[in-house]
Amino acid sequence: MSSRSRQARGRAGSVRARVVIYLVSLSAVSLAVAGTTAFLIERDVIERTVTDELASQADDYLRWIDENEPTGIDALMRDAVGRFTGTADEGAVAIVDARARYAPASEDRLRLEDDAALIEALWADTTTAVQVRRIETASTAYATAAIPFLDSSGERVAVFAVAIDEGARLGDLRATFTVYAIVAALAVAAVGIVGFLTVGRLLEPIRLLDRTARRISDTDLSQRVPIVGDDDLARLSQTVNAMLDRLEGAFADQRRLLDDASHELRTPLTVIRARLELLEPRDPDQVEATRDELLEVAADMSRLVEDLVTLAKADRPEFLRLGPVDVGDLTDAAATRVAALGDRDWHVEDRAEGTAVVDAQRLTQAWLQLAANAVKFSAEGTAVRIGSAHDGPDLVLWCADEGRGIPPEDLPRIRDRFVRLDPGAEGLGLGLPIVGAIAEAHGGALEVDSTPGVGSTFRIRVPWREA
Repeated sequence: MSSRSRQARGRAGSVRARVVIYLVSLSAVSLAVAGTTAFLIERDVIERTVTDELASQADDYLRWIDENEPTGIDALMRDAVGRFTGTADEGAVAIVDARARYAPASEDRLRLEDDAALIEALWADTTTAVQVRRIETASTAYATAAIPFLDSSGERVAVFAVAIDEGARLGDLRATFTVYAIVAALAVAAVGIVGFLTVGRLLEPIRLLDRTARRISDTDLSQRVPIVGDDDLARLSQTVNAMLDRLEGAFADQRRLLDDASHELRTPLTVIRARLELLEPRDPDQVEATRDELLEVAADMSRLVEDLVTLAKADRPEFLRLGPVDVGDLTDAAATRVAALGDRDWHVEDRAEGTAVVDAQRLTQAWLQLAANAVKFSAEGTAVRIGSAHDGPDLVLWCADEGRGIPPEDLPRIRDRFVRLDPGAEGLGLGLPIVGAIAEAHGGALEVDSTPGVGSTFRIRVPWREA
């Protein structure tokens, strides 16, 4: 594999890798942001729920205490603990003189009395009001609501506390989002795999474009990019193919111009060289005759070059200079100019009215070429009719003669370059090709009807574009 090919593949691979990296990164960031946001929201919900639950239980106990006659701190603590059932993540404890004195009898409960650090933190709290606070020990993180009891001197004698294992509830939430993280990681991996395959298919037109471009050379412009799908890349391939069509046409015109020029100029150049080699400089008559002959050859060469240049430029945008033209005036001007081409019975058969957007100079050039051909292949005094008409969406210009006509088998050939059905006739065989090129440049065509021995009618049909 050549270094150019490897570089092209490397660039294509790099684009594919970058797009996949972008997709994977975007997916990962999106899932991470969504997961983190959901986790924070759920954690806040759990913390608010725990706080509200503990506050509600503390209010219930305060009402219960107010409704019962105190019979001593021990009895009050024992009865308070006895009202509490507890669950696996909820528990209660009565602390008297810094020691856990009473706890619920239920076995299926959170055993607060076994966590010495929690008991110490609850007793060490010097506040005298009921409050919900969070205490973290080596065992877990608690949310607690503590009700302090004071004696007549203001000294704390007992604390009744209700606690919830908030760490356990948050642990369940973390476990859920751990599963989410695993699923998100698998989803990102799936996005990477699917993206790698999908991007590969999406970039296939670019690889085809690269492969086609590498196969194109200055001697072979026939390669075209295969059209894959119906999207922006497919339209890019179509645009490139259209560009290749134009380039191939331009190169073909260039080669044809060189071939035609080399073919047609070879003979006059040979004549010039032969005449100069045989020229006797000391013979004035021969010098003058040779001069006149070479001037005629030079004039033919100049006309040939001008015709070839006209044909070479026919496919270029600047070949036409479009503008609004009064078709009636165009017809009158052409009728005036064709009358000087030869002794024929000239008359205008029809005259269109209106304004069309065309290149008046080019159409007149083509029309006069048709008239010159009519003179060339018809007898003196015979009728030659020209005319113009607005035929539906088209503008039609024609020239009809009463000449020798064209055999049916020769009609397909008359538009080819350097074709002369009558070898003795004047000209280079480029007249009708130029007329056809002018018609095609306008988006139209050259039409021919001919009957041997009766005459021929040539029509230039182009779209009628309103000004």
